[in-house]
Amino acid sequence: MAKLVFTADQFKKMVDPVDERSKHIRYVCYANAASIPQDIENWMETNPREQKMTTNVAKTISSSLQENANFHELNRGILLSAESVEYDNQKKQVTIVLSDPSVHGNIDGGHTLRAILEAKKSGVVFNDRYVFMEIFTGLDTPVELAAARNTSVQVDLKSIEELKDSFKIIKECFSDLPFASRIAYKMNEHYNDPSIEPIDVREIITILNMFNQAIYPIRNNDGRLADLQPVQCYTGKEASLKRFLNLGKERREMIITNMRPIIKDIFNLWDDIECNFATMATLSGKRYGTRKYARFADNNVVGRSSFYQKDLFYIVPKGLLYPIAGSFRSLVVVSDNVYSWVKPPKEVWNSIGSQLASIVLDEKAETPETIAKNSNLWSNLFKEVFIFGHSM
Repeated sequence: MAKLVFTADQFKKMVDPVDERSKHIRYVCYANAASIPQDIENWMETNPREQKMTTNVAKTISSSLQENANFHELNRGILLSAESVEYDNQKKQVTIVLSDPSVHGNIDGGHTLRAILEAKKSGVVFNDRYVFMEIFTGLDTPVELAAARNTSVQVDLKSIEELKDSFKIIKECFSDLPFASRIAYKMNEHYNDPSIEPIDVREIITILNMFNQAIYPIRNNDGRLADLQPVQCYTGKEASLKRFLNLGKERREMIITNMRPIIKDIFNLWDDIECNFATMATLSGKRYGTRKYARFADNNVVGRSSFYQKDLFYIVPKGLLYPIAGSFRSLVVVSDNVYSWVKPPKEVWNSIGSQLASIVLDEKAETPETIAKNSNLWSNLFKEVFIFGHSM
């Protein structure tokens, strides 16, 4: 719990005009920017996105704060949720109590709040700067208000779903993987830290979707191999997220729990393909390094692998990675709702990786984007892995 105190003018309490019995109470005021306590930065979880202070919007807010005495008129202000609010008329002090980090804290105006706190740290906030402050008490959840208010830069779906705790099962199942702390569950998360290369949670979900038998079953109801290939996992991250969410909370959590035995293998496989595709291409008689998108530079490191951040001497675009990795879903076996492999994917990759690389590089299309959109390629790779994996 935190008790935060700041000075303010023009403090007003506003009761719901439609339902006076509503427990939602709104307080508005002009808060003195210099008096806003630094501890409020510990209460930012209720904002659906992280604040990226290097954007033009953030820089404009910071500049306006320093240069304009009428900042309180030019800026849209800060929206908070709190457990309680009190105002001392004589001292002109507002006291807010915050107790639940999932409900109480900053909901909108996060860039404005960050700009003020950063300016305070630098000692450049003037005592005559005010900012419009809006505080709600009685909220059960900040989700609806956050979605409605965060419109200056549209909040993406994953950020709203993070507020709903929709990714709890993902966090649990990935907690022991070395890249878990790099997964970004909302907008701009980790982007202010140059030492972290964020992984969009939608990327995690689209890769999982390829192996999810509720979304892309290996066989049709009649027992034949399914024709539908997970091309959309490459072409539409947002659409893939929606498909995952549309399963419903209970069902998707059950499926991800059932998939847990193979999750680590899936991302190890992805890393293997990314790190060793060029070697497999060479074994098949193909010269991968001559392709522009490989970015080969005389055995110098040109990048790092997506998840385990190993040194790469060739770049393997996602337009190649998705169809190849996706083909290994043909090895999935589900018994008593628990996922396993008919053969270990690493073993299969080591055995026929050169054949898979050859199939991909024989494509006439020159760009990875075009290659990845070819459903026939996905089907050919899928069948190649299926035949090898299910042979004695």
